[in-house]
Amino acid sequence: MRQKNYTKSVSALPDFWGKSKEIVEQEHKDWIYDQYLSQEVLTIYCDASINKNNKMAAGFCYVYNGSVSKKYQLISGTGDFAMSVFAEITAIIGALQKFRHNVKDNYSSVLIYSDLDYIDDILSQTSTFKHTHLKEIQKELVFTFKQTCLKYPDLEINISPLTRNQKRYNPFLKAAHNAARELIM
Repeated sequence: MRQKNYTKSVSALPDFWGKSKEIVEQEHKDWIYDQYLSQEVLTIYCDASINKNNKMAAGFCYVYNGSVSKKYQLISGTGDFAMSVFAEITAIIGALQKFRHNVKDNYSSVLIYSDLDYIDDILSQTSTFKHTHLKEIQKELVFTFKQTCLKYPDLEINISPLTRNQKRYNPFLKAAHNAARELIM
């Protein structure tokens, strides 16, 4: 009986960095690929953009189990008020409200990344705002985060700021940013 050699080909990991791949540190690449390949953690990158007409949009990049998808939404302004902090917090609220709708699978935890450096202080309310709209959106974020955790008790849900090094050469943050920019251009 003749036997055939059977080897299953494993597809190569995607090159997320193109021309920059030589200067990106291996540790950073490994961190990105760990997110990309994770079957346990749904990683969501949020970013918001505002154009010169104060039109605001949020972009989301969902990373899970070898797939990457991006979504976006317009952010309703409050009259002439448009601040990046307001938009960034609104983006995080959108991620909390829509992750189950956008990625249906059996992940055990959700990690939402924001480039808002002091998101931990906003969530713990150790950082407060003077502007009424920012106070309101902070309360809405805290409420939405608590409600989402209660709604999905089997999921560990975290919101984390990105460090400067995590932001650099990050294809998922760039995808979220581009999604938001595309919507308001």
